Order: sequence, then structure tokens, then C-alpha cells
Amino acid sequence: MPKVVEIRTEPAICSIPLPQAIYCETCNTISNSRAYRCGVCGSEAVPRVEPILNPEPNLPSRASLSIRFSLLHAVGA
Repeated sequence: MPKVVEIRTEPAICSIPLPQAIYCETCNTISNSRAYRCGVCGSEAVPRVEPILNPEPNLPSRASLSIRFSLLHAVGA
């Protein structure tokens, strides 16, 4: 059974830690069910929410590479 932390008196509002949150593409629910199956409808279409909301930085970015390449050509190195 998932843990629910009540943050307001309304019963429909709860808090789920981002690393545990999954999104069910079938029933459009965010929960902290197991990472491979939705606890509401049983669907297996459940990507993790954290990589969507908090993506890893793409270092070095392509923009910085193109600027660096342009500077090398301008300087003649």
C-alpha cells in the first residue's frame, strides 16, 4: 500500500516524493506504486516522473560546442 502524506484537509490532495513518483499513461494518475505497474489500473505504461521534471543536464551542450568551434576558426587555431 502506498504511503500518502496529507498536506491539506482536502482528501484528494497528497504529497509523493519525486524519486518515487510514477505516471500512468493509461489512467493519467501520478502515484508511488511499484515502478513497473500502476496501482490504480494495473497498466504497465508507467514512466518515472523525476527524469521528466528534473532532467539531467546535457554537458557539454551542443550550443557551447558550436560557439567553441566558431571561436577556434576565428582565432585560427
